[in-house]
Amino acid sequence: MKMTGGCLCGAVRYEIQGEPMFAGNCYCKDCQKETGTGHLTIVALPDAAVKITGALTTFTRNGDSGQPLDRAFCPKCGSTIYGRPQAMAGVTMIRAGTLDDPSAVKPRSSIYVSRAVHWDQPPAGVPAFPEMPPRG
Repeated sequence: MKMTGGCLCGAVRYEIQGEPMFAGNCYCKDCQKETGTGHLTIVALPDAAVKITGALTTFTRNGDSGQPLDRAFCPKCGSTIYGRPQAMAGVTMIRAGTLDDPSAVKPRSSIYVSRAVHWDQPPAGVPAFPEMPPRG
């Protein structure tokens, strides 16, 4: 599968070659702050599947795992392009809203739904977890 995307101003572009590992929605407070809305939709891929052109700035903050999460964004327009949680080494989580065709993404789960705001609830028919799902 090939997908392309980029930031709002066009200074950062990316190309994805390969199948996503998973796609999902996150309703945690950090994702709400990052997006300025009720949730974030991500597409998780192996780092090697993503080729990025353009300069990025990184903001690092500990995630719910207690381990650092790097968020990379365009320094010109502020669009967040991806996150890389150190708890999932080797995985790039592309922000689905930056895809040229975001309709290609089909979230398979929703996490941290206990923190969802009343005006942005998880979609029906998609498995939802109050916090993180059990591993394994």
